[in-house]
Amino acid sequence: MCFDGSVVRGRGDDGRLLHFSNTRATGHVRQMEINYGRARQMGLTRFRDTVLWDEANRRPDYHWLDRLQAVSHGQIELALNHYGLPEWINETMFWNGQAAEAMYELSYVIARRYAGAFRSYNLGVELGIWTDWIALPNNRQWPFGGRDWWAVYKQTSAITIAIAQGLKAGDAHCLTAMSEPWGWGDMPWDDQARPFTTILGRYDPVAIDNQCYTWQQGHADLLDIVGLNIYFENDIPDMLVAARRLFPDKKVVVAETANIYRPDCHPPALWWAKFEALNEPDLEVCWNPGLNMLTHELGEPMHGNLLDEDGTVHWRRT
Repeated sequence: MCFDGSVVRGRGDDGRLLHFSNTRATGHVRQMEINYGRARQMGLTRFRDTVLWDEANRRPDYHWLDRLQAVSHGQIELALNHYGLPEWINETMFWNGQAAEAMYELSYVIARRYAGAFRSYNLGVELGIWTDWIALPNNRQWPFGGRDWWAVYKQTSAITIAIAQGLKAGDAHCLTAMSEPWGWGDMPWDDQARPFTTILGRYDPVAIDNQCYTWQQGHADLLDIVGLNIYFENDIPDMLVAARRLFPDKKVVVAETANIYRPDCHPPALWWAKFEALNEPDLEVCWNPGLNMLTHELGEPMHGNLLDEDGTVHWRRT
């Protein structure tokens, strides 16, 4: 289960300013230990949570991370970036490469201090969508800038690679993951897979055509786990086949899935049955959101969650 830590720092679909972190907006910071206790009572053993930052001291929020370490039991994947960098990183730093340098250092100290505490680290949840939101035509998320997709991707991918490099330098034995939308629309698999292949340092002629060379900074050892965010049925077996074909030497997991687009007419049990039908008992699957998060579009509560703050459990696997 994902305790969603996405950050919205920009404008919603209606143009209204939105500025929130779901780790805080869901009440998860206040009752995190209780939430993990309830989740484990449901039989869940795989979790994702998100780093918080001590903005005043320009460092990780060690109090929060110490609490996560205490409840992890080696089961938590810690996300270093879910659409939002520390807010002391300014626009100039984002565009001139200093943000990547800062994230390297922050990732290094986290991996070094918490070596062995977390099952893995997520370099960036949905690097592609993060880029989409900043770039034209959306231009709806900090740092805005009115630049095209490739101009933004030069920075966002460099930041993500720097996070991976910092983690591996801080703890050579840590596992790194990244999760991206999978099976959405008609985009070819190679394009959907670009965020992964950039981190892995794979040759990319399309990127070259757009004068983006960050894939040259990547390396095959920087990413261990390929996470697929699957929110539309389409053909789930074919989605898994495509990912395993593209990344035969990496662990492939379903990093996010849920019935959030049809929570009323498509109950969790029926959605989950699609994964049970794969007959792959070792396939790791993670439900999102765990708590009733705020949406990125309008900032309203999103449905399809497994838990509520008041202790309500909406569904448990039998």
